Amino acid sequence: GIRSPIDFSDIKNKSFKGNRTFLIPDEIIKLDEYWNSKFIPDVYRNILGRFLFSCFTGLRFTDAYNLTPDNFTEDSVVFTAEKTGKFQRIKMNETAKKYIYDDFFKINSTNEYTNRELKKIAKLCGISKKITFHVSRHTFATNFLICGGRIEHLQKILAHSKIEETMIYVGIVENITNIQIMNMDEILSKKNVASE
Repeated sequence: GIRSPIDFSDIKNKSFKGNRTFLIPDEIIKLDEYWNSKFIPDVYRNILGRFLFSCFTGLRFTDAYNLTPDNFTEDSVVFTAEKTGKFQRIKMNETAKKYIYDDFFKINSTNEYTNRELKKIAKLCGISKKITFHVSRHTFATNFLICGGRIEHLQKILAHSKIEETMIYVGIVENITNIQIMNMDEILSKKNVASE
């Protein structure tokens, strides 16, 4: 019953691209080494194991923490995504499989608690990025494309309804490629240094 001189259809919502923090291979290796360490507390091992599992499968927090042994076949994880309601089957690579161990299903925690502990783990591993569980999904998507994965396959794995959602990762990879191609300038600059 409230009247306004502005019609609702005149209001435009702007779309903002969120920050897509992801881990590079060296950072994943540091976390994996800590996960394999005999000095890691059990609670950190479980949280980090789920996080790294998602770095290699792209699962969201709720889907990763709702998994039971029944969700696994010999080479795939099958589940209905909580956010989209879509049934998904994701083939697991050998790296993802290694994070599924006896305690994988024993400890459960909230997203907030997990994110707090991941920040502590990152600090212990010398990683300065602000890590949340969702970073594992961005890590998967970005590294999947860097390793030569196709965008339409990534869309299916991430269960994005629109390809535009997935294309954000193409932009990230292009930025990385543009930076790396500039490193080629160092080839001849090293020759000049050597000849002096």
